[in-house]
Amino acid sequence: MRLFISFLLFSFGLSAQVGTGQWRLHVPSSKAIDVVALNDRVYTAYENGLSEYDLSSNELSIWDAVNSLSDISLSCLGYSTSNGALFIGYENGNIDKIKNNSVTNIPAIVLAEIQGSKRINKIVEYGGYMFFATGFSIVKVDPAKNEVADTYYPTNGNQGIIDLAFRNDSIYAITEDRMYRGYTNNIALADPAEWSEDSRVPILTTEKYQDLEVVSDSLHITLIVDGYGLDTIYTVRNSGLVPSVIEPFDMEIGSLNTIEGRLVINYFAGTIIYNNDFSSYGTIGTYAFGPFSKANAIARSDGKYWIADNDNGLVSYTDATSNSTVSFSGPSKNEFYSLDWYNGKLAVASGGQTGTVQRSGVYVFEDEEWSLKDEQNMNLWFGQNIWDYLSVSIDPTDNNRIAAATYSQIPLSILDADGQVTDTLTPYNSVLEWTSLGNGNSMVTDIEYDNSGNLWVLNGYCNEPLKVYTSENEWYGFDVGSAAKSRKTYDLEIDYNGNKWFTIRDGGLYGYKDNGSISNSADDQHVILNSGPSSGALPSNDVSAIAVDFDDEIWIGTDNGFAVLYNSKGAFDAAPGEYNAQRIKLEYEGNVEYVLGSTSITDIVVDGANRKWFGTENAGIILLSADGLEILEQHTMENSPLISNVILDLEMDHTTGELFIITDKGLVSYRTDATYGDPNYSNVVVFPNPARPDFNGPITIQGIMYDSDVKITDISGNLVYQTTSNGGTATWDGKTLYGDRVSTGVYLIWTAPNEGKGRKVGKVLVVN
Repeated sequence: MRLFISFLLFSFGLSAQVGTGQWRLHVPSSKAIDVVALNDRVYTAYENGLSEYDLSSNELSIWDAVNSLSDISLSCLGYSTSNGALFIGYENGNIDKIKNNSVTNIPAIVLAEIQGSKRINKIVEYGGYMFFATGFSIVKVDPAKNEVADTYYPTNGNQGIIDLAFRNDSIYAITEDRMYRGYTNNIALADPAEWSEDSRVPILTTEKYQDLEVVSDSLHITLIVDGYGLDTIYTVRNSGLVPSVIEPFDMEIGSLNTIEGRLVINYFAGTIIYNNDFSSYGTIGTYAFGPFSKANAIARSDGKYWIADNDNGLVSYTDATSNSTVSFSGPSKNEFYSLDWYNGKLAVASGGQTGTVQRSGVYVFEDEEWSLKDEQNMNLWFGQNIWDYLSVSIDPTDNNRIAAATYSQIPLSILDADGQVTDTLTPYNSVLEWTSLGNGNSMVTDIEYDNSGNLWVLNGYCNEPLKVYTSENEWYGFDVGSAAKSRKTYDLEIDYNGNKWFTIRDGGLYGYKDNGSISNSADDQHVILNSGPSSGALPSNDVSAIAVDFDDEIWIGTDNGFAVLYNSKGAFDAAPGEYNAQRIKLEYEGNVEYVLGSTSITDIVVDGANRKWFGTENAGIILLSADGLEILEQHTMENSPLISNVILDLEMDHTTGELFIITDKGLVSYRTDATYGDPNYSNVVVFPNPARPDFNGPITIQGIMYDSDVKITDISGNLVYQTTSNGGTATWDGKTLYGDRVSTGVYLIWTAPNEGKGRKVGKVLVVN
């Protein structure tokens, strides 16, 4: 089922959260990579999803891997006029076909047992067939039968086919360094020997070819050169390559298109449409100076030009300057690293350390709307050396205040969620330290506000890795021993006693107790847990995750399973061997095994029922019971809409129970059946209400007291169903205690906490 979004002034947003047990993908909304415009609708490909814009109803619908599509990372689009179907190519070689509002998967390429790239680079229709330029060949697909009709190997599978085109009796295919030619009536094109290198196109050594287009019987090819503005469009003549276009500005070329028999060149600063004599037929955007568009592809329909823009998503132009953006609410880019949530607000650090500079900033998600804080719209960041955003934290004393940590020359910033960056903090105006690596940067890997509004900071590669910026704007640094100096830091958590727990690379888990007196270090204590038999007994010194549960127990994830420090408060005064963490064991078929074994843990979060959600390096997400003795759920790519088994970070919205999951392929979320309890019943919600015959999910009751007994009765008081809440949430499948669907009627919901009297908290209409 697709998610439909109402039209409002060309701006679209998610109107409601998903139901309990449902998933959603947070599709980045700014970078559109391809577009197909038909008479009645426009399809736009984004990095992780597809939008469909109905021109008559102004309705926008989103297709993605959670609700409809077969895969996650889109690469290009193509349309079959003979079959009336849209084809979607993916980075991994997968293919989807959309026709009559349904998706058919064609997995032949992605399942092919070949080495190297299978990426779909371009889709071209010819003679009623769809031709796919891939990372190893040209694949011919019958759009009516949804099957591969033939596979051509111009390069014997040794090079990827970047683009292809048909002209007269020939099919042309380019790699990055040369062009091949075959004859369309040759039934043996699967044989590399039946292809020839086109001698009119020189073989390249440093530059690369990028696009092919046939316009008015002329074949055009793009040459991309390193260095800004040095690209060229050539026409392929019998004598060789002849420059097609000479412009007075620097020609930085994005792509080529053909519209209504005219060549379209998408430059870095806008788009120009050319007549056959290469005079300008029209422009889209300002193409030399000033404001500009960054078109990755362009199409025409409904009297408008539709641009897949690199920064603004889908943009429609009626003339050179008049434009409108057709947008939906989503994070601006597909770059996510870590999360924090508090009181209805989710903050996301975009960066991480990938080897390339990450400048995407901080996303904020609130009331189903996404906003972006980056160097382009934050005055104190503009033009500054800030990058690699590693952590965010929301101040519980003022959830409009967000701290952002980076590995750059501005390691710490304080943001106003509704406005600007208010403070930037560096070693020049704080006790933060430059790294001992001598690279001129300061590394802050994790930050967390405590309940008093003090910001605790992990400062990597320095003398005092633990620091605090108090609510009175005072700084303090803490010495936690020589073993932590000049080492990389990772994660930080604060327990219910105010003690700080953090990790040092390959150094185990550190605990720090300031005894409630931040400014007086004389009474401070610290403890180090590692893999030693009397100094922590951790599964590994590589601690990758920390979580504090409702019993103030510290759950410790490593690259070799997890352990639990049950007496966290007593660890600071304990003798060697008395503060060891414990591994949870189970007996299975006569063998004693550790729960989750040697699974590499990347993050742990505790939900409203004190259950533990584990993110893993390659096994998806796993839910353990409160005591860790039972695996309640496991979600992977193979058994759920989870888009990747590689989990980077987790965060729970404790009001709704929605679990946000950063994977290596993007951000997805899953609405769990647990929330924080509310002893005041101030906002009890029952949904769906009414529950109609076509509803198959659970009826959810949220906003009740923690760990309540919940009873469902009919209007006469007869017991129909009973359960126990997970924190502040209970669910009912609409059936009786005997498993039968209840009859149509109004049903009352009662709760009874462990202590105190029961009360009616709501009612629900069930229609069957």
